[in-house]
Amino acid sequence: MKKSILNTEPIWLTDELSLQRGRVHEVMGQACDSFAVMMAAKIAGPIVWIGRARDVGSITPTALKNFIDPTRIVLTEGANRKEVLWAAEQVLRSKGAALTITELHIGPDLRESRRLQLAAEEGRGLGLILIGRRAQSSASQTRWICEPQMRRGDVANDARAPGPWIWEITKNKSGPVGRWSVKWIGGENETHNVHMVSATAA
Repeated sequence: MKKSILNTEPIWLTDELSLQRGRVHEVMGQACDSFAVMMAAKIAGPIVWIGRARDVGSITPTALKNFIDPTRIVLTEGANRKEVLWAAEQVLRSKGAALTITELHIGPDLRESRRLQLAAEEGRGLGLILIGRRAQSSASQTRWICEPQMRRGDVANDARAPGPWIWEITKNKSGPVGRWSVKWIGGENETHNVHMVSATAA
């Protein structure tokens, strides 16, 4: 069996909240792509971003240079949902990608998510499923909802801008659930991190 060269330590977001590697996590909401970029900035190694052409065709890696090295990103297009899920499973199992980002309009069902989870456990990388429309019952480790933070009288900020956002974790198999106000700290050639403050209201 090929030995993984990837770091297997959890990705700590707060003192008690982390994303476990070797697991699949689901992310929903207008700012789900920002969540994925923030996690990529906290991880060293290759990033494979998978989806249908309409989803990944507009991604410009150089536009993310203030967050991550764009040469780390490999964009992979699937012709349909079946191809996208197949590619995600292969990459998660490969032990070559530190982060696998998969874009789906409808989240994986229980059978699909179990296959992805088993692949992630074998490869030991981090798997993120970005869900565009709705989630289903699944075997994901966590589920997040990420939205731009709005205050009374505000005009909606760009969901891809460096915050602030509201990140809510609604499912967590091995830790707390909750809601946080999140800001991006750092930029090009600086320490990259996210600052999370517990929030009870947007």
